[in-house]
Amino acid sequence: MIKKVLIFGFVATLMFSSCGGGDNSGENTNNVKSVDEETLGLIKSDVQSDNENLLGAMPQYSTKAPGTAEKIERSFENAPPMIPHMTDGFFPITKDNNICLTCHMPDKVASTGAVAIPPTHFTDYRPKVVKVGDKYSVDAEEGEVVSTKLSNLSAARFNCSQCHVPQANVTVDIKNTFDRVFRNEASKTGSNLNDNIKEGVEK
Repeated sequence: MIKKVLIFGFVATLMFSSCGGGDNSGENTNNVKSVDEETLGLIKSDVQSDNENLLGAMPQYSTKAPGTAEKIERSFENAPPMIPHMTDGFFPITKDNNICLTCHMPDKVASTGAVAIPPTHFTDYRPKVVKVGDKYSVDAEEGEVVSTKLSNLSAARFNCSQCHVPQANVTVDIKNTFDRVFRNEASKTGSNLNDNIKEGVEK
């Protein structure tokens, strides 16, 4: 017991002596640079003001009509393609009102020239849930990729804008050093995810 008390006292002494901080008045603070809180960050505005445009110049989104804009290379292989055309009147997207489908459904692209919705969006990757006794479990093995082809667009894929976003001309103060790597030229503008969905996942 005495040993425990001594150890506790020693640890407490160390803590108090290290946290005390001491007197720094004798230190040379001439070389210490302070930064005003109003100059921190990329936004040079008062974030509490409703009258300030926090972005400075408002981003300029594309005004080109669908089918007339130049396609944007993907950010990385199988990244969701970005929207190069105007999207006025497109949102909100609901399962019953989705203007994207009028051009991007596979049976429409021949006449519209749009990028076709890929096979992954017509596939259900959710394993079935089965009841075993009084508990529920997933009907799939560890590491197994379950895929069921659908005749219609997957209910999990109707909200296009949760992955696909319109692009804007903005001034970015942070340099992007990300190195894009594609295994082939076609993957810069197309998807091969349906062929590679099990890559690195399933044994």
